[in-house]
Amino acid sequence: GHDTTAFSIAWVLLELARNPNEQKKLRESLSQLSPENYGRSEYLKYVVNEGMRLHPVTAAGSIRTIGRDITTSRNEVLPKGSLALMPYILMFHDPGIFEKPDVFNPSRWENPTRSMLDAFIPFSLGKQNCIGQSLAKAETVAIISKICSEFELSVEEEGTVDFFLTLKPVGARLSARKL
Repeated sequence: GHDTTAFSIAWVLLELARNPNEQKKLRESLSQLSPENYGRSEYLKYVVNEGMRLHPVTAAGSIRTIGRDITTSRNEVLPKGSLALMPYILMFHDPGIFEKPDVFNPSRWENPTRSMLDAFIPFSLGKQNCIGQSLAKAETVAIISKICSEFELSVEEEGTVDFFLTLKPVGARLSARKL
């Protein structure tokens, strides 16, 4: 899970560098706290959620065997034992759930709808969820808060997006100015 955590951090930092106003809001939120309490910043949580929603590292999602017959909203039956694929990138970019889904907007998490909360499962759900999610969340929060509290980020090179098992930025380069 170290690579997925690193890619998530890279995506969040890239989005903050692309969006200086959001970077400033995060820095202001962190400035109200002592460094050991940065993890309590609500805005930091919004920023991380939004970065992981916009760029889900496990974009293909997961495959599960359906444990019981399920009837969809269109009255279609998915029989028990069928394989179901849940591509996270489609759920996280669904305009029926997320307004302007291709825009980095951490404030959307201030008052999320039930649909948003139900659709946002970056670590999967159930007994086969990500075993390292607590560590991944702790590392992500610690690293992003440390960098953003001490540096102002800007984009030097946008890079490209690559996907093979994980969604990752390739060749992106940021500059960091010490505050």
